[in-house]
Amino acid sequence: MYKNFNDLEENLTRQELGIMIEKAREKKHDDQRFLAALKGIDLDEGNESEFDKIKARAEAKALGVSEEEYELSGHFNIIEEDE
Repeated sequence: MYKNFNDLEENLTRQELGIMIEKAREKKHDDQRFLAALKGIDLDEGNESEFDKIKARAEAKALGVSEEEYELSGHFNIIEEDE
C-alpha cells in the first residue's frame, strides 16, 4: 500500500493515526500493569471507571431508587408474592 516509511508518514489517514495512538496507549498501559504486577500490585483491581459510576447513579435516579438499592438489584432477584 505504501512505497516506504516516508510515504507512510506523509499519507496516514486520521483513522489510521487514531488506531496507532490507541495501540500505543494500550501497550504503555500493559507495560505499566506488568511492572506493577512484578511489585505485587494489581492495577485493575477494583477500578470501576468514573463513567460506570455516573451511569449507575443516573439509572438509579431514573428508577427512583437509591444507588445502594440499584446496586443490590443487580445481585438479587426480588419476588413479591401475593398473599
